[in-house]
Amino acid sequence: MNQQSEPYRYSRRRFLQTSALAAGGAIAFGCTPQSDESLIEVLHLPQTFSRRAGELTANVSGRYNRELSQLKYRVNGSQWQTFSMGNIRMPSPLFTVEMRAEDLQSGSNTITIEATPKRGDIQTLALAFNYQPNPVSLPTTVDWTQSNQLDVQDGYWETLSAEGATRIRPVPGYENYDRIVNVTGAFAGGRRVETELTLRSHHDKRLYGFGVIPMWGGHVDEVDISPRRGWNFAIAWYYSAYKGIGAEFSLKQGDADANWISSYRNFKHEKGVPYRIIAECVPEVDAAGNHLRYAQRMKWFAAEETEPEEWLEVTDTEGSALPEGEYAVSVVAHRCQVEFGAVTVTELKALTV
Repeated sequence: MNQQSEPYRYSRRRFLQTSALAAGGAIAFGCTPQSDESLIEVLHLPQTFSRRAGELTANVSGRYNRELSQLKYRVNGSQWQTFSMGNIRMPSPLFTVEMRAEDLQSGSNTITIEATPKRGDIQTLALAFNYQPNPVSLPTTVDWTQSNQLDVQDGYWETLSAEGATRIRPVPGYENYDRIVNVTGAFAGGRRVETELTLRSHHDKRLYGFGVIPMWGGHVDEVDISPRRGWNFAIAWYYSAYKGIGAEFSLKQGDADANWISSYRNFKHEKGVPYRIIAECVPEVDAAGNHLRYAQRMKWFAAEETEPEEWLEVTDTEGSALPEGEYAVSVVAHRCQVEFGAVTVTELKALTV
């Protein structure tokens, strides 16, 4: 049975009602779904966001009525940010609003969304959520049973029960470009990520990929750009351009060309077959403990097989040169339908080289 959380639908009337509540200081978590002429649907808004740092943002994702001409938002009274509708990350009618760590405060926060229809008055919506900047506690296993707490960076996701376990996947019909869900918030240091996934379908005529992002640093861009266009990550995935599995580091600033360093291996990946992924990322430091670079290694094998001894390895010695910092752990589905099982994240110590 699918356990897709019902989206929040905000009609013109609901916008006005919520605006009045916000003005009076009475802001509640979530809203009652509406059925009449929705201007906006909030698909994912966790009640609590975990630690953010650097370029990693806390995101609210949804979709808007095609009669909408402009969407703006701000957090806790910060500067208004205008969302650019219809772009590669968020093709119309989807949206993602991004909240930077410096705009968040520990405990209760409010995001205000301002919607301008093609005809009619500007209407305002206020939503409350919690932010907990506490350090991430490891080891941890996320089993996806808290479907209403999915920390979605981009896209529309749902949970489903399959083979006695809970899994997540992009909602069918919403696969598209880089659909990302955070497993953890941001933390520094090394990490080992383990999960099981099953590919169901993909676009036959377009490049596709799927896997885990053991180091997800968020989208890198100027502060007045929304949604932001860059990225900052270490990824372990299958990518159809190479017809194989690979471990990569990549850094892209805004609309500039991306820097990459990659290691790939040919691999015939079968639809409908469960596979296991083990991905490890660690900082490499010198004898004095100074950060030098990041190293990554990965194993990818059918779940029914014995874990192989060999690793696919790559070191970020050139190309992307990811900055030292705090990174989340995430899963990604790029233009494909794939199911992810529980994800376990454990701490790894830095390597002295």
